[in-house]
Amino acid sequence: MDSNSKVKPARKKKKYSLVVSVLHDISKVVVRMKDVSILLKEVLDILHKQLNLTRGTVTLRNGDFLVIRASHGLSEEERKRGVYRMGEGVTGSVAERGVSRVIPDISKSPDFLNRTGSRTMRGKTAFLCVPIKSRGNVIGTLSIDRTRPTKYILRRDLRLLETIANIIADAVSVLFLEMAENEKLHAENRELRTKIDMELRPKNAIGNCASMLKAYELIAKAAKCDAHILIRGEVGTGKDFAMRAIANSQQWRNKPIETLDCSTMRDSLIDAELFGTYPSKQGLLEKADGGIVYLDSMGLIGQPLQVKLLKYMSSGSYKKSGSQKDFHSSARIIASTSGDLETRMRDGIIRPDFYYQLSVFTIFIPPLRERRRDIPALAKFFLQKHARLREKKINSISSAAMSMLCAYHWPSNVRELENCIERAVIISAGQNITESDLPPSLQTPQSTNTSKLKSNENIDFEKLVSEFEREIIVEVLAANGGNAAAAARQLSVTRRILNYKISKLNITPKSFKKSAPPAGR
Repeated sequence: MDSNSKVKPARKKKKYSLVVSVLHDISKVVVRMKDVSILLKEVLDILHKQLNLTRGTVTLRNGDFLVIRASHGLSEEERKRGVYRMGEGVTGSVAERGVSRVIPDISKSPDFLNRTGSRTMRGKTAFLCVPIKSRGNVIGTLSIDRTRPTKYILRRDLRLLETIANIIADAVSVLFLEMAENEKLHAENRELRTKIDMELRPKNAIGNCASMLKAYELIAKAAKCDAHILIRGEVGTGKDFAMRAIANSQQWRNKPIETLDCSTMRDSLIDAELFGTYPSKQGLLEKADGGIVYLDSMGLIGQPLQVKLLKYMSSGSYKKSGSQKDFHSSARIIASTSGDLETRMRDGIIRPDFYYQLSVFTIFIPPLRERRRDIPALAKFFLQKHARLREKKINSISSAAMSMLCAYHWPSNVRELENCIERAVIISAGQNITESDLPPSLQTPQSTNTSKLKSNENIDFEKLVSEFEREIIVEVLAANGGNAAAAARQLSVTRRILNYKISKLNITPKSFKKSAPPAGR
């Protein structure tokens, strides 16, 4: 064996150790760092220190454009110039096609734009750019410059960049979601933000989406008048919070408030509690005279009770059970419901006059799935609340866990989110909420929109199983260079069973054999 053959394995081992060291350092940063912008900057700094790259950038998609969100080796002015249209130049084409590109010499590439103006274009400089994907969609790119590289280094760097892009994809998706929602919010609410003063926001209110800003405006108006109010929204959206915001306003905070949950009570009991019984029992309207009576979940009350409530809202007078005498109260009614009142009115369950009287002043609280931008802030608020209640030192949520929270459809809205965070705080063993701390319902393909199955399609079970078997066998054969015996050992099956599957699935092991090195090496 000549001296060259002795040197090359040691050199490859050294280069392999370098790649492992880079990935190890980056994985530690991903686990430790909570600020995604700082995380991306540290990833690029690690690549510079370990691999001696000249420049590095991370771009994120913003509509039809890509903008640089983190960089190494670029001035602030150069970074601001780094804006590309989808399909424009090397970076734009990588984002549009979702395929990595290597430009061995940028001075000889007609589609390398040098948009930042940071390169002199003298000397041989290579440019590598890989897509960053989230749930199959390209959300950005990761790129580096490499001065006078060899073909081996370019191949190594490309594989390394693609691996890093996969590692940071979850963290980047959080930043991408926040940026996309920020841009959407800015476009939708430019007029609304100038119109609504921040004083309209109720104390402790969390949320900046357009629909929540409209709700804040209505809550502020409701707090300054004595009209009867209907608060609508799905279960768990925070209708009680809206009522409390009105009751705690300056005009109402020192006045009486009475609440009645109508969801589990018969009409006769609601009647007795609300209007009272003669001569002995005071009703809530009497107790809260001058204040507020909150009727929670009142969408299912029967028509006789609707008539009595309609009369009170119209005239301020009512009759107690067992008396024909008129009583009077100035208590305002704040009612809430998650039901479809319009359908119930068409079906004759709700009287039209009662519906229209009740709907004069309506506040709508949007479901959480329509205000996803507010999820990170709500999750952090509930984390602080329940960590404090249980005296646990948990102060953050991992990027991957936050991505799962933002992707879930939240059928029970804010209430379900709080329950989810409370559970995570209880079972977490560290100072950081991770994916494993979240409920299994958040980790299903259906909840994260990654399911291969559609609810309305017929499923060919045998075909799906065959495709899954084929993917596993192909992956193991490729890892073992087409060696079926080694693949069988790794899969813990007999060679006969594996050969049967290979034949049945029309797999050709020879296509995975690694070519032998040239003679003399």
